[in-house]
Amino acid sequence: MYLSSTFSKLLKRRFGKGPESCNVILKGNRFYIYMRNFITPAEEVLMNQGQLELAYNFRSAVINSVTQEFIPEVSMALGISFDQFFHDWNYDKNTGILLLDHAQSNHEEKIDNSLQDSLFHLIESVGSQYHKKPASFKIVKFTQNICAIESKDVLMPLEKLAYEKRNVDLLLHHAWNIKDGYWKNKEQFESLFGRLIEDMFIMWDYKNNRKYLVFIFNKLYTMK
Repeated sequence: MYLSSTFSKLLKRRFGKGPESCNVILKGNRFYIYMRNFITPAEEVLMNQGQLELAYNFRSAVINSVTQEFIPEVSMALGISFDQFFHDWNYDKNTGILLLDHAQSNHEEKIDNSLQDSLFHLIESVGSQYHKKPASFKIVKFTQNICAIESKDVLMPLEKLAYEKRNVDLLLHHAWNIKDGYWKNKEQFESLFGRLIEDMFIMWDYKNNRKYLVFIFNKLYTMK
C-alpha cells in the first residue's frame, strides 16, 4: 500500500532502517500501522547494555518527528484530518504500533452484547490490579486480526501529576508494569476471544485521560 510504503521510507530516512513490514488498518477516523522488525543497530546496542529506557525515549523522539511529517500526507490521501497520534513498542517481540486519531472521532464497533460485556468485565478485573478503574469502555476496532478498546478516565492523581511535571520516565515504567500485568493474563483473554493473541499494546493519551488497549490476533484463528 502506498501509505505504508511512504511511512517506511520516512522511518528509514530518519533511523537508517525501516521496519520489515507495515500493516495498515483504517476504521472510522483512526488509522493503525502495525510494524514488525523495527529495531535498529543503535537500539540493539542500547538494549544489550541494559539501556532500554534510553532506546525507547530515542525512538519516541524520532517517531514523533516522523509522524508530524507523515500526518499531512496521510490526511490528504484519506480525506481525514488527523490531529493526534499515539504509539507503543514491544522490544522483546520487535513489534510496534502507531495510531493516528481524530479528537472528535466517535466510531464504535457493534459486537455481540455477551462478548462485549464479558470483555469489559475482564479488562476491568485485570486492570484493577494495576491502574484506576476506567469510567467507560468502547470497542473502536474489531476484526479477525485486531481488537482495540478505548478506556476513559484512567489516570490516578499521581499519574496526572507526573504528566503535568513531564516526568516521562516514571510514566514509561508505570506503563510497562501495567502492560506486563495484562500479558500475565493473556490466556484469559484468549479464552474469551477464542483466538490466540500474538501481540498486545497499550497507548496512553495522558492529555485526555484515556488509553487504547490493542490485541493483535494470531493468523491461526482457532484454538484447541
